[in-house]
Amino acid sequence: MKATKFILLAAIAGMAIHSCKPFTEEGIDLPNPPSASFSWNFVDGDDNKVVFESTASDGFIHFWDFGNGQTSNALSDTIFYPQAGAYDVVYSISNAGGMGTAEQTVNIAQTVELPCDGTLELLTGCDNQKSWVFAQDEAAIGVGPDPYSISWYASPASGLVPEQYDDVYQFTEEGAFVYDNAGGTINPWEGYVSQPLEVPELTYQLLPGTGTSGEDQIILPACWFMGTWDSGPVYDIVELTETRLVIHGAIQDGNCQIAEGYFTFIFDAQ
Repeated sequence: MKATKFILLAAIAGMAIHSCKPFTEEGIDLPNPPSASFSWNFVDGDDNKVVFESTASDGFIHFWDFGNGQTSNALSDTIFYPQAGAYDVVYSISNAGGMGTAEQTVNIAQTVELPCDGTLELLTGCDNQKSWVFAQDEAAIGVGPDPYSISWYASPASGLVPEQYDDVYQFTEEGAFVYDNAGGTINPWEGYVSQPLEVPELTYQLLPGTGTSGEDQIILPACWFMGTWDSGPVYDIVELTETRLVIHGAIQDGNCQIAEGYFTFIFDAQ
């Protein structure tokens, strides 16, 4: 009997020792992080339009920040800079091994003086300054997974709160963006309550034909918005008449980073 107990205890101890042996398996060889690089040049005859092209060869996820509020995930892109200035362009490329970044500064020598007609006239009013407010229409605020979709949410007719209907937006012919929020803006990250928000002097860019499907675009400074605080700062002009403005733009989070989904907004001219 004692011998049997001894054998049983020895077997259990052996099993315990074996079960405590670290489990190892063959490691996975990951590639080295990619080396980011890119080239750029002005389009012939237009020193405000720049072609950017990735020259990296070992990554598969691309991201551009063109320094003017515009971003892209393409291998190459053409960007229009209507305002003179120095723009820090950052290109990132990723693979399974990590991410590499490269940065260059593009200097734009002159500001393009656009005549006040067409889209600029309809948006600003030129000498007869125009103001925009949320429409009372159904789907004045719409949300969806894609730029032209409002499948996630559409506001009912006259269904916004007073703090949204009293927001007034202006675009001036000279390039100023004026946001009068009557002292309060709805904060989507704090339970959709009205919160004081001081608005500094802001500018905007109107870029012809650079939108999702070739629409003209409104580019606001980083982290700023038109419509709701968690949208922007880049908007495609989907529809624009003397009295109506429809735009869509990506959702941005509380850290000013692009998030999943898109807003569509409808505004009326005052």
